[in-house]
This record gives sequence, structure tokens and C-alpha cells, in this order.
Amino acid sequence: MIELSKYSIKRCFMTKEQFILRLKELEISKQDFSELCRVPYSTINNWGVMREGKPLVIPNWVEPFLEYYEKAKKLEYVMREICQKIESVKG
Repeated sequence: MIELSKYSIKRCFMTKEQFILRLKELEISKQDFSELCRVPYSTINNWGVMREGKPLVIPNWVEPFLEYYEKAKKLEYVMREICQKIESVKG
């Protein structure tokens, strides 16, 4: 049986509410996200806004990007803790 990645099949787009909630969970502002992704702040601010009766969609890459950002933050924390422990043992 072939296992498909959760991103290999067509997915629904993230809603603006989900996006804002995810940023809050990760303690990152829309401005910080804009700078991190090199996407204009105005573009990010327009995601989810209704235009011609349809919301401007949040791109599919945003959700996995935020998941990897979260993993990177956790890894940085673990690495920092390990380095501090090593230094305290040496010291």
C-alpha cells in the first residue's frame, strides 16, 4: 500500500480565522510572518477578504510552512537546552 503525504492530495485552503489562530499559537505577528516569508504585509492582510463575492484564499504553502516553523522553534529550544546542559557540566 502506498502512503500518501497529507500534502500530496488536494486540500482545502486555510481560513483567515485558522491562519490568525495559528499565528497566535506560534506567537508570531502578521508583520513578522510577512518578513519571514518575504510576502508583502498588505498581501497577508488581504487574505480572507471578500472580493467579488469570494474570499482571497490563503496559499496552500502557508499551513505546511507554519508546521515546519513550529518544528524549527521546538528544535531550537531543545538544542539550546542541550548546549546549556553541556556547558554546565563542563563548567
